[in-house]
Amino acid sequence: MELIEKASEEKLRGGYYTPADIASFIVKWALSENTNASILEPSCGDGAFLSSLKKSNLPFKHLTGVEYIAEEAAKAAAINLHNSRVVNEDFNKFCLASKKKYDVIIGNPPYIRYQYYSEDQQDSAEKIFNKSGLKFSKLTNAWATFVVGCCQLLSSRGKLGFVVPAELLQVSYSAQLRKFLPKVFNKIDIISFKKLVF
Repeated sequence: MELIEKASEEKLRGGYYTPADIASFIVKWALSENTNASILEPSCGDGAFLSSLKKSNLPFKHLTGVEYIAEEAAKAAAINLHNSRVVNEDFNKFCLASKKKYDVIIGNPPYIRYQYYSEDQQDSAEKIFNKSGLKFSKLTNAWATFVVGCCQLLSSRGKLGFVVPAELLQVSYSAQLRKFLPKVFNKIDIISFKKLVF
């Protein structure tokens, strides 16, 4: 186990940014059947998905972006995507406090190990899991919390387009998530890559 003080800043914040072509593909897929969607980007970083949405010129109702790192939130806001706002907040807190449902949720959630979470983040992540009737363990990575939380924030006919690691399909601690997702969605498409992208 790596000590927190020796971990890189990238590992601590879980920031692995999405290539433009992948963000563009997810945006086009997510909005293909909805021209009046309310959109959530729960981990917008410097705004890769917002940039793709701006370049696409696809119509949507409004977008809310959430980003924990203030500097990255400022970069995302500076894209000046119409009908959008970027909130500098911890996603777990945003998720637990939100009463709103979104038609489309897109993004690349952070990859942060449990031990790199603050105590508050650990507690709020556990609450998100409990809210969906799932068990939270010390093996749970932040990306899984984002997936579960965003399922709670999705409207009944909504679409979720995420970049997630292959461990979703492979490791034992993702087993309950593999059972959970088919209960939430009537269709799940998985696109994998032959070459390493991140």
